[in-house]
Amino acid sequence: MPRIPRLAAYALAVAVIAIFPLIAPNPFFVHVGQTFAYTAIAVIGLNILLGLSGQMSLGHGGFYAVGAYVSAILATTYGWPLTLSMAVALAACLVAGLLVGAVALRTRGLYLAMATLAFGFIVEIVAQRWVSVTGGTMGVMGVPQIDFGNFRMGPTYFFWVAAGILLLVQVGSDYVFGSAIGRRLNAIKESESFAATVGLNVPLWRIGVFAASAALAGLAGVLFAHQSGFVSSDAFNIRLTISLLIATVIGGLGRSAGPLLGTAILIGIAEAIAAVHDIGLMLYGGILLVVLLVFPEGAIGLFGRRRASAAVAPEAAPAFHPAIAGRGRAGGRLDVESVTKSYAGVVALREATLSVEPGTVHALIGPNGAGKSTFINVVAGLYAPTSGRIRIGGVDVTDLPAHRRARLGLVRTFQNLQLIQGVSVLENVMLGMERRRGLAADVLAFLGGAGHEARERAEAASILAFLGIGQLADMKPKDLSYGHRKLVELARAIAQKPAILLLDEPVAGVNPQEAREVARIVAKLRDAGISVLLVEHNMEFVMGLADRVTVLDFGNPIASGTPAEVQKDPKVIRAYLGAVEDAA
Repeated sequence: MPRIPRLAAYALAVAVIAIFPLIAPNPFFVHVGQTFAYTAIAVIGLNILLGLSGQMSLGHGGFYAVGAYVSAILATTYGWPLTLSMAVALAACLVAGLLVGAVALRTRGLYLAMATLAFGFIVEIVAQRWVSVTGGTMGVMGVPQIDFGNFRMGPTYFFWVAAGILLLVQVGSDYVFGSAIGRRLNAIKESESFAATVGLNVPLWRIGVFAASAALAGLAGVLFAHQSGFVSSDAFNIRLTISLLIATVIGGLGRSAGPLLGTAILIGIAEAIAAVHDIGLMLYGGILLVVLLVFPEGAIGLFGRRRASAAVAPEAAPAFHPAIAGRGRAGGRLDVESVTKSYAGVVALREATLSVEPGTVHALIGPNGAGKSTFINVVAGLYAPTSGRIRIGGVDVTDLPAHRRARLGLVRTFQNLQLIQGVSVLENVMLGMERRRGLAADVLAFLGGAGHEARERAEAASILAFLGIGQLADMKPKDLSYGHRKLVELARAIAQKPAILLLDEPVAGVNPQEAREVARIVAKLRDAGISVLLVEHNMEFVMGLADRVTVLDFGNPIASGTPAEVQKDPKVIRAYLGAVEDAA
């Protein structure tokens, strides 16, 4: 949403929050509004976790319970001030989220769901059995309402506080979805390997978003405890988690406004069928099923698909782009020394040695199965070598993960294209700028409004124009030809300002004209001082572009030299043709 309409929407939300309890027909509607506010907070957290980062959680009811119990017990049993008890409850949920996120770090999909489900069950059992602290099934009674000094809130004031907190959380969610943070989480969801190669510390991001989502669920639990005045384990069973998930999905998974709509539908249906309790659950499930069948993208689909971001394309394609000047230095030297990679005793690489000089193109060729992709993945940091050393600009990076190597200027493209399907071409290119940013830059971008984002969009648009595909900026990758997708991935690599560029089959599957265009661009990268390691099967492309060529066969380097030297080498001819003609 553009900045001005969004600010207008926030202003309208403030007005609605201020007026609603004053014009509500009776206190019941105010109570429903309170419930909507804190439930939506939990759903927003789950939407960011599942919709953006792709992590499934069936344990958010547990975090909700932790927030409710910690604040209720500290305020009731120990007489702590409410502000302090609520702050400690949020901290407890954050720590719990960090711990569960760290434990579940190696799990994905169904296994992650099962791990988080186990956490939810543990919290529920502890709440039932630790009677001396939680009150067991009797719960914690007499939980005080939120107050400020001697001022104790009534329902109206509580609604204003809960709805005000919801508005702040929604503003944060809108920023996450529309900023670099959202692009990073989308990248992690679609390909963790790719995300690492653009400089993202994937484990840290996964744990961080899990903890933030857990804290929002805990905040909802805190507000629930002080609204109801009573906390019991009966309120935190698996049905709570399922309800939060349903609201997330039914509103529109991965859409910033989805949680608000989903929560409204969830609570509206629940209140509407409350009078027919005997068949309530059946009606509840049936209505939700119909909504999902009619609107598979969630109810937010009623308002149309999200509009593509506006690109800022220059009028003409520049003949030279500043981004190809790398990191402001004459490239970087890549040294691979005696690298071996084995898988359960099977040797994929054996004593592979190769050096790429600054400002040169060094091609790595060989038959299918020769070990070229393994070599690229080892150099990029996606695979750990069994033995040997790897240096970038003289720095030993053998033990560094992929994201650390990316931050040293090592950039790669992929044989199997790694484009994020859920965002535009322009935003895919902007992902290449992520390693230049940090948390401080994100905070400054948030405080500074749209200026920083606009500059990055303009830079990404100019790179696309430089490659002759500026007109594709607002399209989605799935709508492009294969050759254009290859160029988009190359544009993203250029946006990373590489010192060393690893190109994995950049012209595989493209037509001759597109191959010539890629060759022109790679030549400009080389002339700008960038070191290029090229893996490619197109021999015409390789021999016309490479300064040196190394040949792999069954993981063994069998030849290295200029293109002319390699073409005449008998071992190379044998590897490709299976025989060597006898010299006359």
